[in-house]
Amino acid sequence: MKDNWIEYIENKIDTQVESFISKRDYRFYQIEKLKKIAALLHKQNLCLDCKYAKSELEILVDDLDRLINKSGVNKSEYEKRVEKLIIHLKKQHDIYQAFHFTYTYTAIYTLVGSVFGLLLTYGWYYYFNPSLFFMCVGAGLFVGNILGYNKDKKYRSQGKQI
Repeated sequence: MKDNWIEYIENKIDTQVESFISKRDYRFYQIEKLKKIAALLHKQNLCLDCKYAKSELEILVDDLDRLINKSGVNKSEYEKRVEKLIIHLKKQHDIYQAFHFTYTYTAIYTLVGSVFGLLLTYGWYYYFNPSLFFMCVGAGLFVGNILGYNKDKKYRSQGKQI
């Protein structure tokens, strides 16, 4: 491939955005994420799937006008193709989207806190005590948010976040 492949892709994205994409669509479809995906794919030298994904990303960038501005089917195709690249990075290279762990841990620990709150409230009082229940849910939410943020921060410092 080219030595300056990342610059080449970034220039193609910028050209497509200037010519065909509105600012609203640029933010909504997170087209900036394509540049980050390109940089992460370029780092993975030994992965054959990443080499295929580079050519897929080039085709995706070339078709950006058609995929974003035409019909809903094309927009859905754009989202599926980008998601396919992200899933590969996640499964094969342990690279996650921003705030992935914060959202995941917060949801899991909130559910654990609500189950724990129900068990405590019915175990101690034999009826639903809302203050104890919501205190457990809040504690689960707080703990999940802190743990998820710390793991996201670790991945961000390692450069393993999109």
